[in-house]
Amino acid sequence: MQVLIVFAHPDQRSLQASLLKVTIASLEKHGHTVKVSDLYAMNWFPNITESDFPNHEAGTRFQPIRAAAEAYTASSVSADIAAEQAKVMWADMVTFQFPLWWYSLPAIMKGWMDRVLNKNFAFFSGGEGTKGPLQGKKALIITTLGGSQHYFSSDGMMGDISLTLHPIQKGIFRFLGMDALEPVVGYDADSRKPDCYEKTSQLIQERIASLDEISQ
Repeated sequence: MQVLIVFAHPDQRSLQASLLKVTIASLEKHGHTVKVSDLYAMNWFPNITESDFPNHEAGTRFQPIRAAAEAYTASSVSADIAAEQAKVMWADMVTFQFPLWWYSLPAIMKGWMDRVLNKNFAFFSGGEGTKGPLQGKKALIITTLGGSQHYFSSDGMMGDISLTLHPIQKGIFRFLGMDALEPVVGYDADSRKPDCYEKTSQLIQERIASLDEISQ
C-alpha cells in the first residue's frame, strides 16, 4: 500500500518521534511505500484564512466551507493545501500519529484537517460523506496517552478509550467514507516507565503486520 503519515509532535527527541521511526521502518519492512507530513517540521499553518483560496473575492463575506469547496472545484487553493491534498489522494491509507492532548488531536493536526479535508475534495454536501472521494481509503490512529490503561477503561475515570476517539474515528473518518482501522494506543507516556516505548513499539509492529491481511 501507499501510506501517508500525518505526524504531530514539536520535539524530535520525544517518545512519539521515536515511535514514528518504528512506524516507518515497520511499514517499509512489509513492502509499503511511505510519505510523511511532519507538521511541526513543516511549520504547518493551522488557521483557515482567505489567502487559502485565491479566487475568494476580497472584502466579501468569508464562509470557509463554501469558499473551500468553490476553490477546490476551481483548482484555486493555496500551494500548501494542494500539496497535502495530493498526498491524501496518492495514499491508500492515511495514518495519524500524535500524542493525545486534552483528549483530542494536537491543534496543529486539527488545523491540517480543517484546511486540507475540504468540501468537494474530501466530502460532498448533503451528509453523503460515505460516498465521497475518500471512500475506501483506510485511516489509522497511532496515539500515546499520559494516563494508564485503567484510566481509559470501562471502569476508569474517562471510560473506554473508544469513547475518547469516537469523534475522530466516526465523526471524521467514517463521515468521509474511510475505513477506520482499530487504533494503536500507547499508555503511560508521561510516567517514564522504561517499558512504555517497548510496549508501544510492539503494538505498532503487530498492527502493521496485520495490514498484510487487511490489504489482500
